[in-house]
Formats: sequence, C-alpha cells, structure tokens
Amino acid sequence: MHLLNFPLLFALAAALSDHPLVVQQTGPHDIDLGTPPAHRAPDTCPIDTISCQRADIDPCCSPTNGLLVLAQQWDTRWGPSDQFTVHGLWPDTCQGKQLPTNGCDPARAYTNITDILARSQDARLLSDMATFWPSNKGDNNWFWAHEWSKHGTCVTTLHPRCYASAYKPFEEVSEYFRSILDLRAKYNVHAALNASGIVPTEPESGRRPKNTYSLEQFKQAIKSAWGVEPNVKCRGRRLQEVWLWFQVRGRDTYYPVEPWGQDTCNRISYQQKTNTA
Repeated sequence: MHLLNFPLLFALAAALSDHPLVVQQTGPHDIDLGTPPAHRAPDTCPIDTISCQRADIDPCCSPTNGLLVLAQQWDTRWGPSDQFTVHGLWPDTCQGKQLPTNGCDPARAYTNITDILARSQDARLLSDMATFWPSNKGDNNWFWAHEWSKHGTCVTTLHPRCYASAYKPFEEVSEYFRSILDLRAKYNVHAALNASGIVPTEPESGRRPKNTYSLEQFKQAIKSAWGVEPNVKCRGRRLQEVWLWFQVRGRDTYYPVEPWGQDTCNRISYQQKTNTA
C-alpha cells in the first residue's frame, strides 16, 4: 500500500489554503500553446509549480487543466479479483468544470490506440492495459481511443510541442496511459479498503443486496490511506467506482486533494468478482 508522505501533504495543504483554485483562465480549446522558445523540454521545467496556482505558467510545465479525477471501477466481470480497474483520468478546469466532450485537439483524436501501444518502447504497456484497463463492453481499442481523445488530448503537458526536438510520434499517448496505470498502482483502492477491513462480500442476487458497507466506512478507509476522502459511485447499492481527485506538482507529480464531486451511494454492496482473473 502507498504510504502517505504527511510532511509533503501538510506543506501542500498550507500552500493551497484559502481556496486558491479560483484562477481565471481560458477554456482548453482557447489555449495558445505558443511556439518555441516559450516552451521548455520536460527536463528543464521547474519542479515546484503547483497546478491551478498561477495563470502565467508554461502549459508544458504545469497542466492548465490542473484538477484531475482518477476513476477506478469495480466491475465483478472484469480485471483481477483483487484489483480495481481504470475507467480514466479526467482533467477538469481549475474551477472544477468539465472540458469539451469531444476533447481538446481533434487533430490528435487517434483511433488506432492498440496499434500505438503495441509499437511503444514500453514492452509491457499493452498487456498491462488489457489487465488493468479493460473495456466492460469488450472493445478495448474503442474504449482507450475514447479516453485518449476526450481526456488525454486535454493534458497540456503532453502536447507534442512540449517535447521540443526530442519528440517521437505518438509518444505522448504511451506516456498518458502508462502514467495512469502507475497512478492506479500507487493509489491501490482495493488495498486501502482491505487495510481498513473492507473486503468484497459473497455475491448476492437481486437489486437490494443486504450485505453492505456504509458510505462513511468507505470514505474513512480512503482517508486513512491518503489523507483525503474520495467520491464513491454506485448503481443502486452496487459499487461502481471510486474517484480520487488530484492536483499536480511540477509537470507530472500527482498528489491527492479533497473531492469536488458528489457521492451517489448510501449503503454499498462491494461484492466479490465472478470472473477467474
């Protein structure tokens, strides 16, 4: 389980006091990424910037859409029996508003994500995606293309211009998906719940399972692990997703913050997976 770095969290919390997220800025489709030399390669970006703190920061060094939600889903038909799988990492504006449904860069709305990942220098990326980011409709490529086009293209630090002369075609796609897989592994919801005694229960039929946990139990388990509460999403009583909210330090160091969304659960049915993974 990821161990919370409390000194860093407290320092960041102090820096984020007085609700500093209210920063006036343009929408993602209005962002002018500019041209060199305005942008710097990732290894020359300052490491101490905090997303949503400054409106004048290079969008290659700190994400303009600097409030993000990592949605991890619990589908009893998919993924390893002891792991949540990824739904997505979704950038929002610094005011917590959603971005355009068609993404932020139609020119990079790639539809051949499986092929791109297969050609990646990250030899394990495609297999890890199939394990930890499966489509619950059976079409992984469509699912991944949707997530990339709608959300990945809105991560300003991954624009090709940000790589300067070192850019290789499609490398931002591989970086996007690998960074999210790593974030999921670091913020392992199953392990955090298990540490607080919240474990999947025996499968139950019917629309109102009786063997349930409270919303407060779920929230406290996550807070015990990482110092912040999640949003918990259900369909009826059945657990669907756990959302963790983040801001970004530097270019790509994510740290958890208090949730901006709404819970849709009261009693939570967290049942064992029925697949054999």
